[in-house]
Amino acid sequence: MRIYVVSSRNLKRNLIVAAVLVLAAAAFTSVMVRQPMAVVPTLTEHSGIVYKVKTGDPVVALTFDISWGEKVPQQVLDILKQEDVKCTFFLSGPWAVKHPEIARRIADDGHEVGSHGWRHVNYSTFSDEVIKEEIAKAHKALEETTGRTPALIRTPNGDWNERVVKAVSEAGYRAIQWSVDSLDWKDIGAQASTKRVLDRVEPGAVILMHASDSAEQTPDSLPGIIKGLKEKGYTLVTVSELLKHGRGVAE
Repeated sequence: MRIYVVSSRNLKRNLIVAAVLVLAAAAFTSVMVRQPMAVVPTLTEHSGIVYKVKTGDPVVALTFDISWGEKVPQQVLDILKQEDVKCTFFLSGPWAVKHPEIARRIADDGHEVGSHGWRHVNYSTFSDEVIKEEIAKAHKALEETTGRTPALIRTPNGDWNERVVKAVSEAGYRAIQWSVDSLDWKDIGAQASTKRVLDRVEPGAVILMHASDSAEQTPDSLPGIIKGLKEKGYTLVTVSELLKHGRGVAE
C-alpha cells in the first residue's frame, strides 16, 4: 500500500485554487441565468412600433382614436382649435366614410391623420394577407375623405405581435401605441382622467385619448389636460413631429 504525504502548504494552495474555481463557476452560471438570449429581442429593441420618443425636449403628442359618432369629434375639434393645438387622429375607415365632412375637417384644421384600420378586430387573429387588406381598405377611404396619405396606424385595441408589426411595416405603415392612457374610454371622470395624464406625462410621451361618442367625458377633461401640460412647460405636437425630436421606442 502506498502512502501519500501532502504538505500543509500544498494542501492550502489546492484548497484555495478549488475555492476560486467554484466561485468562478457560480458567477458564470449566475450571469448566464440573468443574461437574456441574444436571439430574443426585447421591446425596447423593437424598431417597428412606437410607444414614446426618447428625448429630453419638453414635447408630447396628444392622440385620439375615432371609430364612431359625430358629437364628441366635433366638440374635441372645437376645443383644439380654440387652444391652438395640433394632434394626431387615428380614424377607422368605416367612420371616415360615414362622416367624411368631419374627417375632412380634421385634416383642414391642421391635424395629422392616422389609420385605425377597417374592422375593429385584433390583428393578431388575422393572417398577414388579411391584415394588409384591412390596412389597404382603410387607407383608400382615408385618402378619399381627408385628402391626406396616412403613414401611421394604431391597430384596433392596440393589439399587436411581431408578425403584426412586420405586416404593418410591409403595408407601408408605422405602428403607434401610447405611453400614457387617459382611460377616458372607461369613463373614470374628467378630473381623474386629467390627473392621470398629468401625473404620468414625461418628455416624448404619446398620450392616448378617444373622440368617439362613447367617450363622453373627453370634451370635459381635454381643456384641463391641455392647460396642465402647458403649465408643465410642454409643447403639444403631432406624432410625426414628435418623432423628429428623438428615437421612437417601446416601453
